[in-house]
Amino acid sequence: MDSFELRIFREVANENSISKAAIKLGYVQSNVTTHIHHLEQELGVMLFIRHSKGVSLTESGKLLLPYADQIIALLDNAKQSLQETSATLRIGSTQTIASYKLPYWLSLLKQLTPNQTFSITTGSQDDLISAIAAGELDCIFINTDYCHNKLTTVVTYSEELVIIAEKKSMNEHDLISQPIIVNNLSSCPYRNLLLNWILSKSNRYPQVIEFDTLEAIINAVSFGMGITLLPISAVPKTASFAIYKDDAIETVKIQLITPKDTNYPHLQDFIHIVKDNN
Repeated sequence: MDSFELRIFREVANENSISKAAIKLGYVQSNVTTHIHHLEQELGVMLFIRHSKGVSLTESGKLLLPYADQIIALLDNAKQSLQETSATLRIGSTQTIASYKLPYWLSLLKQLTPNQTFSITTGSQDDLISAIAAGELDCIFINTDYCHNKLTTVVTYSEELVIIAEKKSMNEHDLISQPIIVNNLSSCPYRNLLLNWILSKSNRYPQVIEFDTLEAIINAVSFGMGITLLPISAVPKTASFAIYKDDAIETVKIQLITPKDTNYPHLQDFIHIVKDNN
């Protein structure tokens, strides 16, 4: 007795018709009949009474049906559990968050669920919002406000921002005369906050040097090419930088966003990890 024949048996029993069951299952009617006959031969009992209006369950068929339901349910649950265990958690993030926060959170999730796999996508905040709304991502990190009826914010936290420069003494006048080293996305909030800070202090537009990775930005600062603005937790602990704080620079709000109707199995574990470790 195999699950395939039990599924066919259950469908015929539910439809009270071999032809209707065949249509619903997408099989040729003769194949359905063959599998029913094979199951009856294996069990040594008649499962259906054939008549002009279709088929009806025999007493043996009525006895088998709840067992078939249980067996199929167990197999389906097992399959779902295995698929959930191996499913890839698809995370979208801005490059900055992906570089300094995400690896730590994922390492904690990996300890909790060793078989879990991850896929990380970085991009502009608009692209990330569009991707999760289209079902291409399971969750995203952004630091901008949004409005979408399919999405909800599940975690919010703030990051203190600092200006970093090469390790030498600089005053405010020195800082605002430096080139700024920023992400090449014009929508990057750190880029725009730093630019606005310099404009408010000097009413001059600084020279802009663009890179597409956080690592390149930090390295460029370490070589004295200019200054940048980062969350303080993104500043490498092993590097030697001059760090400057200014109350005029706002903190940035980070949001972890998911679809409202998500049912991804390990997403709640990830959400709890982010809540407890930021």
